Amino acid sequence: MPSVVSDLTKHANIPVVGIVGGVGAGKSSVVRIVPDLQLFVIDADHIGHELLYKNDLRSKLGDAFGEEIFDEAGHVVRARLAEKVFGDSDEQTNNRKRLNEILHPAIRTEIHRSIKQAPQDVDAIILDAALLLEAGWADECDAVIFVDTPIDLRQQRAAANRGWSMEEFQRREASQWSPSKKRQYAEFVVDNSGSPKAAAEQMTLVLKKIIERHGAGGVLI
Repeated sequence: MPSVVSDLTKHANIPVVGIVGGVGAGKSSVVRIVPDLQLFVIDADHIGHELLYKNDLRSKLGDAFGEEIFDEAGHVVRARLAEKVFGDSDEQTNNRKRLNEILHPAIRTEIHRSIKQAPQDVDAIILDAALLLEAGWADECDAVIFVDTPIDLRQQRAAANRGWSMEEFQRREASQWSPSKKRQYAEFVVDNSGSPKAAAEQMTLVLKKIIERHGAGGVLI
């Protein structure tokens, strides 16, 4: 599946690879320690957080969710916004849809900008996005990799690394596609049930396959 972006820019010879997984799957950590390859990583979640500081988007968020999501300095308090959008209630589902309608077009624009600014000597451009599939950003990618991590391990990591309670984990999980559905849409799977090093080695092999295929015009020999 040739990506929209790589076909239209100077990076047509560099594959754009989407990385997905369940909440707390450790996909970002695995990508960071991939050996032997030069990767340019675009963190869509970080882009989304940065956009919350833009005045035009802050205004739209205030109109949608009320002034209570801001602190005294007028900055979005992410925890307050999260309470409104994460979960499976009808109100949270509707709020999440409104939030995505506000943020996702701006995030996609920044993704395009980041891809165009990527160095030309990298082996691959990695799009790390929790909502890559839900947001329709898979069409920006030449391949999608699913990082498969058991739920008990994901819960442990979310508690240790993010300080999330079980309730918070479940709210976040309910706000995304299920891991099984994400896996169905991915072309490759990396097992992250063991050590980070083992997962990174798997990720390297998969990325090399994608890079080889991309360079061969879409055919693996």
